[in-house]
Amino acid sequence: MPKAGKNIYKRKDGRWEGRYPKHRDFNGKAIYGSVYGRSCTEVKNHLAAIKANPHVEKPCVVTNNHTLTFAHIAKQWLSVIVLKVKPSTYAGYTSALDLHILPSFGEHRIHRLTALEINRFAKEKLECGRADGRGGLSPKTVRDILSIIKSIMDFAWNEKIIASRIITTYPKQYQEAMRVLSRQEQAALETVLTTDINIHKLGILLCLYTGLRIGEVCALLWQDISPEYDMLSVRHTMQRIKNLNDDKSKTKIITDTPKSLRSIRVIPIPTFISPLLRRFSVCNHAHFLGTDNFTYTEPRTMQNHFLKIVKSANIPDANFHALRHTFATRCIEAGVDIKSLSEMLGHANVNITLNRYVHSSFEQKREGINKLERYIGNEG
Repeated sequence: MPKAGKNIYKRKDGRWEGRYPKHRDFNGKAIYGSVYGRSCTEVKNHLAAIKANPHVEKPCVVTNNHTLTFAHIAKQWLSVIVLKVKPSTYAGYTSALDLHILPSFGEHRIHRLTALEINRFAKEKLECGRADGRGGLSPKTVRDILSIIKSIMDFAWNEKIIASRIITTYPKQYQEAMRVLSRQEQAALETVLTTDINIHKLGILLCLYTGLRIGEVCALLWQDISPEYDMLSVRHTMQRIKNLNDDKSKTKIITDTPKSLRSIRVIPIPTFISPLLRRFSVCNHAHFLGTDNFTYTEPRTMQNHFLKIVKSANIPDANFHALRHTFATRCIEAGVDIKSLSEMLGHANVNITLNRYVHSSFEQKREGINKLERYIGNEG
């Protein structure tokens, strides 16, 4: 195993491993953690970040593995994972731990935690896990929580804190019904949007015809829209996350890269929207949804604007994401090829688009029945 610096080695599997002191046992002996990378430089950067990052746990004295609690190991896991994930993902992990996981398992001795206890916990969350007490969490949310528990337990196993991995049973996840605006609802919405149009109405109209996510349109800058106003570039997303700093605000707004590389994309703009964009255009570095009083419009505010508009259009039970579903559905109905649609939506792969959107609408099924009737009538 070739060595390329203090505690940095090239492994037999081709990866590089760097070791760093995490804490000390009751005899004062250093307990080491490891980071991995595809190159020596990548590992050196990881080790430097661990040394400099304030979230990394300071060396401490522990007794032995049998006294370690789940909360203690979760804290160590967070100190490592913070270097590998986006701030929004890290904030989601801490929220799930604080709200759901640690109240149940925080004081448990980690070596005694069993699959039975974790599965019982999952069942309780499905039945009555909501923080407001109004029912259970969705299967997807419970799966996400269990994934965090699994990652922490795998971390404990890799660090030789527990003797074996725990196999967790994930609840079956059913695809939730999508809210797609009917053509009549879409027409009613467009009537409201184009009457006394303002920048927020224009933003909603743009999402209806490009499939932008709410965080993407909120992060959009005028410089992301071409000078000819015929296409736009998606390069960022905006969201409100838990504030992990020690100031008074519980949450904060961040702008980051989209959820995947495929989400960084270029989307054509319908020609009828271009004149509207010219009317509202301001300096390149300004936010598209900026106003006189605010430099940007955050997703929560944009959602509130949308709810008021759909109410005035007499459209029930629609949230902002229904615009994206509606855009995709109309594209399928219009015969847009799946590859192009998948790229416009920023999906990680075409299968996501196929599984989510390629199904017959009621209108298409009605047309199929009409064709059958005509065929049988001709036969007769």
